Amino acid sequence: MSPSMSIGLACGLASALISEAVLRLGAPLLKRHLFRALAAGIALRSLWVLACAGWALSSGEPGAASFVVVLLLGYLAAQVFEGIRYQRYFEQC
Repeated sequence: MSPSMSIGLACGLASALISEAVLRLGAPLLKRHLFRALAAGIALRSLWVLACAGWALSSGEPGAASFVVVLLLGYLAAQVFEGIRYQRYFEQC
C-alpha cells in the first residue's frame, strides 16, 4: 500500500469521526431537530471529502488517483458505520 493510499484511507475514515462528533455533541439537537442535525453532519462530511479530493487532484502528484479512490472507499465505509451507529442511538432513545 502506497503512502498516498494510506493517507487517503485515513482521510476517508476521518469522516466517521465527524459523524461521531455530530452524534455526541448534537445529541440534544437530534431529539428536537433530527433532520437539521443529520443535514449538518452530511454537509460537514461532504465538504471534508470534497476538500481532500480537490487538494489531491490539484496537487498533480502521481498517486492522486489512488488517493481519491481509497478516500471514497473510506468515506463509504464511514457511511455504513454511521448508519449502524445512528440506528443503535435511536434504538436506545
